[in-house]
Formats: sequence, structure tokens, C-alpha cells
Amino acid sequence: MTITALNISSSAIKCLVLKGNDVIKHGSAPPAGQVKNGSILQPDIIAGQLKSLFASHKLPGNGVICSINGLPFSYRLFTLPKMAPEAFNEALLRVARKEMPVALEEMYLAWQAYPAENDEWQILVTGITRQPIDNLLTVLSKAGIKPSFLDLQQLSLVRLANQKNAIIVDFEKDYSNIVIVAEGVPVGMQIVPSLGPDAALQDEVRQITDRVSKMVEFYNGTHTKKPVQETIKILLTGGQTADEKVLKLIQEEAMYPVELLNPGANVFSGLPLHEYVVNAGSALMNTMSDRDADGNLTPYHHINLGNIARERSASQKTGNLLGKLAVPFAIVAAIGLLVPNYLSRNELKTSVVQVQADLAQANVQYSQALEAVNGAKTIEDNISEIQANTQKIVAGNQAILNPASYVNDISFITGSLPAGVSYTSMSISENSISISGDASTASPVVQFARNLESSGHYAKANISWINKPPNEKESVGVSFLIIINR
Repeated sequence: MTITALNISSSAIKCLVLKGNDVIKHGSAPPAGQVKNGSILQPDIIAGQLKSLFASHKLPGNGVICSINGLPFSYRLFTLPKMAPEAFNEALLRVARKEMPVALEEMYLAWQAYPAENDEWQILVTGITRQPIDNLLTVLSKAGIKPSFLDLQQLSLVRLANQKNAIIVDFEKDYSNIVIVAEGVPVGMQIVPSLGPDAALQDEVRQITDRVSKMVEFYNGTHTKKPVQETIKILLTGGQTADEKVLKLIQEEAMYPVELLNPGANVFSGLPLHEYVVNAGSALMNTMSDRDADGNLTPYHHINLGNIARERSASQKTGNLLGKLAVPFAIVAAIGLLVPNYLSRNELKTSVVQVQADLAQANVQYSQALEAVNGAKTIEDNISEIQANTQKIVAGNQAILNPASYVNDISFITGSLPAGVSYTSMSISENSISISGDASTASPVVQFARNLESSGHYAKANISWINKPPNEKESVGVSFLIIINR
């Protein structure tokens, strides 16, 4: 299978074509247009350059895996019990809807599950705001490139290194990437912007090593039972390693052993690996096993750029059709407006003097009214404040004195309980309801949330968490917390 991996940064555009582990072609060029913070700011220029680059190197333009250096993203780690795929995906989205800092409707999501203790999955969910990705799709479309997936550089590095415990540092000219891997899971990921073209190499190195130390310190502070060990290695890679001084400088500054990332002697032989490290990791995306050590399917979801591009294309065609239909109507409406405007020009000239006189009189009346308003403003503000406080008190009393709403809530919630689910506590406020409970398995909890929303009484039913009972590995069942938004 032939795979094309494209990586765009503010310092280079890099392409790599692989068939299995054999490098067929690779090429790079500095971007002719501006790329900043993961956004392509000059799409026409970059599109033209991509078109020329693919043509000159005779690169296949179909099914391209893409990545952009410096692309801002957010991520969350949480656990879910193992369950059927459909229920798992729904449970994950309900938890992510609560945990992610930006509304899911404004993000593109990707996730990867990792085996955890107590028959659970540990889930890494990453979210990227839509605008930079939409910009990328516009550029690719203009360049005649048909993409397949978007890859995060940090996950590409983890895939290529294939280490259970490591600190991976991708040292680049524009944005460097740092990933902490613990027990095979990326538990810390950061982007480190360069200090600028005039910065000394020593200062860039110190910024990287300082950030590594802070990331480890933060992780160890929140994971005291399983901290990062002092023997963990820093695996160094990236375009800056072409300078032989870089490895030595980082070895002198870092608190941990440092060596160059080496995925294996027979992997991508003949390729300047550290220059194309992200491309190489992206090329492994579709060749990774989707089963864990026990043979269980590991849930994952990549950002499918091909599907997004097709959806955008269908939407644009609909918009273009409506726009074409709107043009004749707009012309007719404009002509209709011009006729009375033209006929009234002479009348308008004769009424200007009268209008000016009326305006002068209105100004006098306005000044008098303004003095009265200013004098009463303080009293009005006080009255408004008293009224607002009174309304709050009345609303609170109504909530206390009218228990019918609570009875209705309890009735709706109880009626939505599927078999195997029971609630142990319920907290009801004006805007939300929190329900804690137990269930035989995780799937009925997802069904419970689904029932609450489909009842038509509640807007959202977010799953805050689903966990096995702590310190009870042999116990049967799960506990959960659902937050209902009215």
C-alpha cells in the first residue's frame, strides 16, 4: 500500500511517499506563503506551491495524510469501561462534551483508547478548532490534493518511537513538540514556539529543557503513585538535530539521559529520519494494529479530512445554487427601489429647509428632556436593583413552595431508567440535575442518558464519568454521574 504523508510548517513543506517501509520519494521546500500557529495565512500562494511540489516530484495526490506544525489543540484523558462499540462512542462523546474546553460543535475530535486496569479503557481525546482545518482543506482543494486524514504531530511521534515510557522532543525551527509517554499512553503534550530567528541556540535549548522539567514536575505532582522515573530517557529528534551541537547541548542541560530517537535499524532506511520524523510517524497511522495484547479491538477515531471535504463540497454547491437564484430577485428589487427614489428627488430639495427647522426645534426639546432624565437616573437605577433582587427572592420562594417541579423531575428520571440501572443520589437545582448511581454494565448508563434526552424534558444529559468502584477490582458493575442541563 502506497502512503503519502504531507507536513506543513512555517519553515518547510515536507512530503514523503512510502510503500510498506520502503521510501519511494521525499522532498521539501520552504513555504512561499505565511504559515503561523497552524494556520495557512496565504492560501493561494501555498496552494500553488503544493501543486508545483507534487507535480515536480510526481507525488500521488490521493489519500494524503496531513499534519501542520504549531496547530493549537486541546486534549483530555479519562477512563471508560469496556463496552459495545456503539455505546462506547456515545458514552465518550457525552463525557467529552462536558470535559472539553470548547463546544464539540466547534471542534474536530480524534481519540485513541489504551488498555487500563480493572477492565477499562484509558481514552486520549484531542480536539482542534475548525477554522485552521477548514483553511487547510481550502488550500488542498485549490492544489488538487485529495486528503485522507489529519494527524497530530505529537501522536505521530509517539507512533514512531513506539516506547512504553519516554520523553519525546521534536526540536524544530518554528514550533517544537514535547510528549511524555507513561505506560504506553501520551500523558503530556505541549507545543513550544521558537524564541525567534535571532535567538541563540543555547537559549532555545534551555527553553526546551526547562519546559520538559516543568511538564514532568506537573505530572508527578498529580500522579504521586506512578511518577515519571529519573531513569526515563529523552528521545531527541527534529530538523534542528542536523546541527551536531544540539544533542550535546541538550545532554548538558537536561536532567534525564538523552539520545536520538531510533525506531529501528530497518525502519525507513535511507531516509533522513529526523528531518521527516513527523511524516514517517504519519505514514504508520494505517499500519498500526487495532488490537491490544489480549486481542481486544482498541477504539480509535481519526479526523477524516476526506469526509469533511466532501461535506463542505456538498454544502457549497447548495449555497451556490441559492446564490444564483437570489441574483435575479435582487436585481428586480433594486429596480423597484430606484423608481420612487428618482421621482422624489425634486420633492426632496423643497423639503430640506423644513426638515432643518424641525431638527432645531427637536434639539431644544431633547436638551430639556435630557436634564430631567439625568436627574431621575439615580432613582431609577435603585428601583431596578430592588426589583431584580425582589424577583430573585420570589423565584427562590416559588422553587421552595412549589414542589411539583421536583416531583415531575423525579418522575421523568425514574421513568427513563433502563433495566440494570439505579440512582443512589440526586441533586436538583434551577438549571441542572446531578444523578449518581450504579449499573450492571456501562451500556445501560449510555441508554439512560439517551432516554433522558429523548424524553423531551431535558436539553442535554452529559455523562460526567463511568467508573468501576475504586479498590474493588473483583466487583461487578459500574458507578456513574450524569449531569442534566434543563
